[in-house]
Parts: sequence; C-alpha cells; structure tokens
Amino acid sequence: MRKEAWRYRGLLLLGLLVAFALRLYRLGDENIWWDEGLSVLAARKSFWGATLWTAGDVHPPLYFWLLWLWRQVAGESWFALRFVTVMEGMVTVALLAPLGRRLSGRRSVGLLALWLLALSRFHIWWCQQMRMYVLAGMTALLALTFLTGWLRRPESRREALGLLLATAAALYTVYSNVQLLLIENLTLLWALVVRRGRAQRLALLRRWVLLQLGSLLLFLPWLALALPRMRSWSVVEQPATLAFVAELYAVLVTTGLSTFVGHYLPLALPAFLLAGWGIVHLWRAHPRHRLPLVMLVQGIIVPPLVIWLLTQPRGFFYTPRVEARYLLPFAPLFDVVLAWALVALHRLRPLAAKAATAAVMTLSLALLPGYYGGRYLRDDYLTMSRLVWACGRPDDLVLLVSGDRYALFLPDYDAPQAPDDRPSVFLMPGEAPLTAEEVAATVEPLLAGHARLWLAEVEAALQDPNGEVRRFLEGRRTTALDVRFGYNRLTLFAEREEEPTVTHPPCCARPQAIAPSLQLVGYEVATREFRPADHVRFLLFLRSDRARTLRALLVGEDGRIVGETSFTLEARRGVVLRMTDFLITPYTPQGRYHLRLEAEGGSLEVGEVRVTRGVESRPPVRVERIEHPMAVRFGDSIRLLGYDLRGARGDRIQPGTTLHLTLYWETEAPIAEDLHVFTHLVGTAYNPRTEGPLWAQDDQIPLEGAYPTYDWLPDLPLADEYELELPPDLPPGDYWLTVGLYREDGERLPVEGSAPSPDERSALLLVLHAGE
Repeated sequence: MRKEAWRYRGLLLLGLLVAFALRLYRLGDENIWWDEGLSVLAARKSFWGATLWTAGDVHPPLYFWLLWLWRQVAGESWFALRFVTVMEGMVTVALLAPLGRRLSGRRSVGLLALWLLALSRFHIWWCQQMRMYVLAGMTALLALTFLTGWLRRPESRREALGLLLATAAALYTVYSNVQLLLIENLTLLWALVVRRGRAQRLALLRRWVLLQLGSLLLFLPWLALALPRMRSWSVVEQPATLAFVAELYAVLVTTGLSTFVGHYLPLALPAFLLAGWGIVHLWRAHPRHRLPLVMLVQGIIVPPLVIWLLTQPRGFFYTPRVEARYLLPFAPLFDVVLAWALVALHRLRPLAAKAATAAVMTLSLALLPGYYGGRYLRDDYLTMSRLVWACGRPDDLVLLVSGDRYALFLPDYDAPQAPDDRPSVFLMPGEAPLTAEEVAATVEPLLAGHARLWLAEVEAALQDPNGEVRRFLEGRRTTALDVRFGYNRLTLFAEREEEPTVTHPPCCARPQAIAPSLQLVGYEVATREFRPADHVRFLLFLRSDRARTLRALLVGEDGRIVGETSFTLEARRGVVLRMTDFLITPYTPQGRYHLRLEAEGGSLEVGEVRVTRGVESRPPVRVERIEHPMAVRFGDSIRLLGYDLRGARGDRIQPGTTLHLTLYWETEAPIAEDLHVFTHLVGTAYNPRTEGPLWAQDDQIPLEGAYPTYDWLPDLPLADEYELELPPDLPPGDYWLTVGLYREDGERLPVEGSAPSPDERSALLLVLHAGE
C-alpha cells in the first residue's frame, strides 16, 4: 500500500514538473500581440488607473490587479509578465487531481486528468499569454471543486467559504464566467431532485441561496463602477453557427488547434466518442456517480452554448466574434471526463484502455512541436523604437499613426530600458479614412510646437489608408530620415536638411577600431534569432575623422556571405548612426552568423545572430537526385541544373490535367536585378485564347515571389515549383516545354548550353505529345 502511495505521489509530482516545464519553455520568446499590449499598458498605470481603464473595457479587473502587483515585484519583461499566467495555469493543473478524485472517488482519475491537462496544447498556448482566460478557468475549477465538497457536507464552513470566494473571483475575471453560475445552479437543482427528505432539501436550498447571494453581493461594487462606463459595440460581421462553435470546441480541447477545424475534426471524434461511452457506462453502472456526471456534462455542453449566445449580435455591451480563448476556462473538465472514461475502460478492457491512453498522450505530444515551432522574438517594432531613442531629442514629438494598434508599438517604445528624455508620443486621433481637413487641424498645431516630428506609421492603413498625414508633412517639412520596416515606416521631418545626430549612443559599449581613424562606438541588434522573410538589422554607431565608404557583410561560420550592403560616412564630429538590413531567404543556411565591417585599411567582426528553420525554410537541394539534369546558362551567371516533371506519363500529356514542374537553379555570382521566370507549353496548333501557339504557362518571381533573384546566394542550388494547367480542348500534336528568364522590361536573358530552343532566348526541356 505504501509503495502504491509513493508511486501515486511520484507520478503526481512528475506530472506537475512536466506541466511547468512545458509552460515555461520559450515563454519570453514571442512578441506580444495586440491584447497582450493592452495588458502591458494597463499594468503600467497606477492601481486605480488600471481599475478605471478596465471598467471601460470588456473585462473585470482581477487579472489586471494581479498583473499590476506582479509587475511591481518582478519588473517588466515579456517572460516576467507572462509568468503570472503560468502560475495560474499550474494551479489549474494541480486542481484536477483533487477535483477528479472528489468527483469519481478514485485517485487514478484525478492523476490521469492532471497528465492530460499537463500535455494539452490548448492550455499550454494560453498559459503563455498575458491574458485572463487561464485565471478564469482556475477560479471556475476552484469553485466547482468546493461545490463538490459542499454538496457532500453542506454544513462545512470551509467548503462554503471557498465556494463563495471562488465564484466571486470567477466573476471578477471574465464576464462570460456567468456560465459558472448556470452550471452551479443546474447542478444544485439535480442535487435537490435526488436528495431525500423535504427538510434536507429546504436546508440545502437556504444555504445555497445565501451562498449565491453572497457571491453576487461581492460582485456588486464592481458592477456599480463598471456599468456606467461600459460601451456597446460589435466586431461580428457574420454570426457563427452553433455547429461551428461545437466543432471548434471539440477540436480545441483535443488538439489545441483553432484553424482548419473541419480538417482536424476526425482527430477529435475518437476522444469524444470514448468520453461519451464513459458517461453512459458510468451513469448506468454507478448511480452514485450521476450527480458529478451531471456537473461534468454541463461543463462540456454549457460553455460552447453560452459563447455562441454571447457572440450573437445585440445592442448592449461588447459583441465579440467567436475566439478560441473564450472556450478555454471549462475545457479542463473534458480532461476529467476523458480520464474517468479511460479508468472505467481499464476495469473492463485493460489492454484497450492502455492503448487508448497511449494514443491520446501520443497525439498531444505530436502536436506540441508545431506549437513551439512558431515561438521566437521578431524585430517588429524594436529597431524602429531604438532609432528614435538614439537620435531623438527631448523636444521632438513622435506622431503615431496606427488607429487602435497603438498597443503594438507603445510597449516596446516605452520599455523600462528606454531613455527617460525620449520624445513623447502623440496618438493620431480619428478613424479611417482620415481626411485632409482632419489631418491639417490636428498636425498643424504640432508642427508649430515642435521643430522636428517623427512620423511612425504602424499598420497605418487601418487609420490612414490614403496617406494624408504623410502627404501633409511632406509639403511642409524636409525629410531628414526615412526607414521602411516592411509595410511600416519611420520618417523624421525637420525644418531643414540635416543628418540626425546621435543623442543616446549605446551604454556600456566599448569602442573598437575598424580602420585607422574609424571606430565602431557600439552596435545594437534587436533580436538574435531569425527565420526566412526576417530582416537582420544592426544599428551601427560610428565615429570617423574623414569621409570614407564602409562595407557591411553578414557572414556565416563557414565564411559564406549571405548579405552585403555599403554606405558612406562624412567627416564630422560626434557619433554617426547607420543601419544595415539583411533579408533572410528560404534558402539561407541555418547556423550562426556575424557582422563583418570592412573599410580601407582594416576590418572588424562583431555581433552574432542565429538563423533557424521556419515554415518557409527550404531544405538543401540534393543535386544528384534531380530527375533530368541539364547544363544551361542564362545571362552571365545563372545556371539551370535540371528539372523534375509530374503530371505526364513519359512524354504523353492529357487535356485538362496539370503539369507540376520543378526547376533547379544556381547562380555563380550575386544578381543585381529582379528577374522573372517563364515556363511555356508551345504547340504547332493556333490557340485563339492566346492568339498564338502558347497553350499553357506559369510566369512568376521564383518561389512565388518569396525568393527574388537579387537575393539568390551564390553556389547554393534552389528548387523552384511551377504549375501549367492544360486546357480541356488541347488538340493532339507535339508540344515544346520551354523555360527562360526575363527582365522587368520584358527582355529575355540569352541562353547557352544544352537544349536551347530555336529562338535562343529560352531553354527546351522536352517535347511532349498529346492525343493519339
């Protein structure tokens, strides 16, 4: 018996440790999103300020109170602020052990439920977010745990007090936790039905009414504060159906996936069928379990129904669209039901139960790498903020054009390490689209009070799709600095032409000599991990005694150069700022890279970044596996190594089918222009649709635009895919499949080597035959 107890405790502790490790892994390695940004901004306010802000928002204040308090203790980093949710999640995981034991009377049910939640991708996902939904689930489960104990011992003051406080806390977390009251009262109604004796029923009902009134009385002060401040608006364009919400819920609680729900529904059905079997079996076999089963079934059915109702259009309060997070609080109850069903199955069919448990655990573990694979810090707004920090003056002003997306920019710009005398931020008022009159009325007074104005456009199309703010400023001030960050942009408008001077060089930097009379005072790189489509940006703080040209290279451990840029420095006093911008492509090899600075008379290597695999990464091309090798040269340096072709039977093609063509390219030197690839199927018959012999084609920038030729890395083969759809009326005859490259003006590159086509401006891959 003692051995079994120690085994139970060991598995319990191991489950908690696994849950903690999974929720802690890469916790800080993700940029905050819009809702998290609002949480950060709320935590930066005073306690009363955060409370009042929450009163006008769409959530009660309990989570924000805890976040505000934790920030005072732990400071501000994304890891530290998200750790609050991790702690709440760990309490939730731990709660399943006593809840499962209380409901089923078996420790094994609570233990297995704990493990299921520990490995739940859905729960891990939201434990790593700065939001209140995990806390909502924790307080709701705590209330149901106390409710289970109170129904067995209504005279217990400890259970009654715990139930009262936990229910009130759940209401103080999210308004949708009103569903907890529904579950509690329906459970109590069933308890009254099955309880014998009128006196016992009345006594139980009196106590219950007092408990419910007590929870509501505790919530009334908040309602008195919030109701006058609540706003009514809706983001629902097309109301979701109840069937969709049910499907989403089923897929979420089993897989943690929220996209392509119909595709993943077959993965969820076996677990739900097993849970359904368990409910029916336990209901029939053990009448004493019917009350807890009623609670659990409601915990599965009520949430999607309530969320569906709350997301239907109405004229009062906030009407949100259906989101995965709204279904999280009561999702752990499904783990309890599934665990109970597995334990019940084990008593009847041990081998089947073990196989089912292994299958459920394996599915959870198999889905986790896909979740963690997307977690890494990106340079979304970090370098933009640091540019203003470095060159901004206290009397400058940052004009932020972003509409309601200010919560994406401000958390980084006002980070604890930001200079105290950085320019203040002015949020451009108004809704899209801004008019020229609105812009003039707002921006003209700002120009009168500030000699320099920074225009920070962060998702500006949401507020100013026509660019009225930029147009107004360009007509009145000179552009002193203009840097693009994808579709975002930072521009410094000044009264006269000037190169921005550095007001805040990197602190604690040790100047290093690049060449005689040329120093690198310091550098900054916002993040250290990069993936395809990311930009590696180094801010370089330089000092030079004379004019010169500087070359910056991004160099791998093997010496491969994957990025190159150059810029000039003028002779001037003080520190000069320059920024490099290297694009990571789908074929940039994984590994560590450093920045090499070269100038006449010397060089310097600094910094280190890592390139890791992402969803757009392409594996290295195995040249020896190319089905049809070739040796064709286009222009001065591009080589076509060969091709693979699917969709044809040998050299025979069928009308109405699609040819899947993979071209293998390599360049011997960097390419300075943006070239397009064409793939043509040309026949002898006339095609009236193209007014010529062309019957199918696919023209594009390589990798569907993801890998332009000016980004190709020398001596690194790449695979480029094309699809040629053959028309149903393709006439019988011979067809030539040709490939080539052309410039933006349409001029084709010359071709040399094997298999040129007759026009010598394309390469002939093969001759195909259609029909008899």
